[in-house]
Amino acid sequence: MLYFSKWKTILILGLVALGFLFALPNAISEKMRESLPSQLQRTINLGLDLQGGAHMLLEVELSSVLELETQNLRDTVRGSLQDAGRIRTDYLRVEDGAVVGKFRNPDEVAAGYTALDRVPEQIDPTQLGGPKDSRVERIAPDRFRVAITDAKVEAVQKRTIAQSIEVLRRRIDPNGTTELTLAQEGDERILLQIPGAENLDEIKDRINKTANLSFHMVDADSFNEQAMRLASEGSTKPSQAFYRMADGGALIVERRTKITGGCLKSASEGLHPQRQNEPIVNFSFNLKCARLFSDLTARNLGRQFAVVLDEEIITAPRINGPISGGSGFIEGSFTIESAQELALLLNAGSLPAKLKIVEERSVSAELGEDSINAGKIASIIGLVGVALFMWLSYGLRFGTIANMALSINIMLIAAALSLFGATLTLPGIAGIILTIGMAVDANVLIFERIREEAHNGRPPVNAIETGYRLSLAPILDANITTFIAAAVLYFVGSGPIRGFAVTLAIGIIMSVFTAVIVARLFTATWLRNTRPKTLPI
Repeated sequence: MLYFSKWKTILILGLVALGFLFALPNAISEKMRESLPSQLQRTINLGLDLQGGAHMLLEVELSSVLELETQNLRDTVRGSLQDAGRIRTDYLRVEDGAVVGKFRNPDEVAAGYTALDRVPEQIDPTQLGGPKDSRVERIAPDRFRVAITDAKVEAVQKRTIAQSIEVLRRRIDPNGTTELTLAQEGDERILLQIPGAENLDEIKDRINKTANLSFHMVDADSFNEQAMRLASEGSTKPSQAFYRMADGGALIVERRTKITGGCLKSASEGLHPQRQNEPIVNFSFNLKCARLFSDLTARNLGRQFAVVLDEEIITAPRINGPISGGSGFIEGSFTIESAQELALLLNAGSLPAKLKIVEERSVSAELGEDSINAGKIASIIGLVGVALFMWLSYGLRFGTIANMALSINIMLIAAALSLFGATLTLPGIAGIILTIGMAVDANVLIFERIREEAHNGRPPVNAIETGYRLSLAPILDANITTFIAAAVLYFVGSGPIRGFAVTLAIGIIMSVFTAVIVARLFTATWLRNTRPKTLPI
């Protein structure tokens, strides 16, 4: 266990050197960082409590979501009447947030109301006797009104805000390392705080884009001049939709489609397979939609289909053959940056409703400069105290090895946080301090075992070999269980809790590496060079 081949030694020292390079930018001035390669200019981001950032209050426009729910209710009512024997109506339309209609044939009124009574459903199917999603009102013997209930409105409101928060989190913080704050404020607002935010315009663009993606067949009326003129005036048929194109044109498309952004499994930026300098966005569908898309393209050879993003057609290619396999690409007037941005938005998902920024301001650090400096001084005093304890407990040789491993551990944690672009807040600092204690704990366990073996009469090499070997299992057990706890905190928690989990998890990995591998390399090197007859421990 104490033998290190040449390539293992080079690999370990190489990883330590890389850690030093990635941690270095945090210790030098901004001017000096600019002279480094771009890959080495990353630093640890400070959280809102340490450096301030952006504060936004977003209002969710729930009216559009409720309008869509009402339109869906109209389709449900129409379907229920059709299923009950094609019961005819003089009209069936949306008025004042409800569906109103009139039966055409007096003989069908009774059957019609029986069909309408089947429309309301429980909001929560698992809750027996729970509130319904709609109610049927008889305005006149042959006229009716179906409205969404207050309970349904409340459920839609909660669902929309929860979905908006999750989509915003994936858009602004896809890696989960920024430690932004996203929380509901009141009934229709969302609080967003982003530590150290610099490019607010980019964040606003991500917020303002709903990223609703859908694929529609182009209607034949798109090539009829009179139909296009009527469509531009808002006179399309119920089965049609009129969308402008990014290049200034316009098309009429078939409104109904089953292939939307919800079908996407993944999206990524790339280059056109024939035109290498043209950025595109690659996409892949889930299994169900891959089959739908393959059938759609097989049935419509020679026709155009439009890719609609936020009510604008970004491309409308012609179908030259069936597109199977569930993957393809979107082309348009993309740059590399805009392709990356679109891929990010598609992966994050579409917002269920538009968001309006009602308040925007910069906030200063919650902790004053005095508090931050006091924290730094306390951390330094704590580290010095730990170093002195290791020297006093295990002597100059082994104490120095433990303190060198501890210093490398801190450096590697800083390097990893810089590399991942993680945000450091007070809970994150607490996670680092906790892992430093755990790293020392591993060294204490190893050195105590070595001391015990030496007192039992084993020679130095044998005592150190046995100490490291027998200490490995309990060290791994302790750190793996803590790592599991950190993983649970990361996936279940949010904001500062996730920041604590990130630094704790990184610290666990680095502490095992430095205590079990790096410290052992130092010990083996010292043992080989000095060949002591007794251990100074």
